Amino acid sequence: MNRIFTFIILGFLITSCSDNKGGLENKTQTLELNYIAWACDCANWATNEDLEKYSENIGDALAKQSIFIEPANRTLELPDTLGYSNDIIKFTGQFYNEKGFPKDYHSYQEPEESRVFRYTDYQVVESNYKNYRDLENKNE
Repeated sequence: MNRIFTFIILGFLITSCSDNKGGLENKTQTLELNYIAWACDCANWATNEDLEKYSENIGDALAKQSIFIEPANRTLELPDTLGYSNDIIKFTGQFYNEKGFPKDYHSYQEPEESRVFRYTDYQVVESNYKNYRDLENKNE
């Protein structure tokens, strides 16, 4: 019985810590974000401005500016054909007030918390899915 109670408390603490991002900012905005394929479970979306400003990534400066994204609901989750290196997507939504991780985010690594942008709409500007599929087919 004590063991079950401990697991329930532990699960509650993990859930409450991971979702505590301080509520949403009042300002709704539209951001054009570029996908960066980091070799970790880190935040992997960046604005064009941040890509230019921190292109050298000295001291992980670009990584520290990168953004997690979070769909407002499951119907807005990005399909598997999106999220390839250099994909560009225009998202409309709001940032959370505090750094954290997206809802339902799981990782065995220990990435740093980052800004989280909760989007209510998106529009694909550029997808590199076809380029990666063509590359995979050539290597087979």
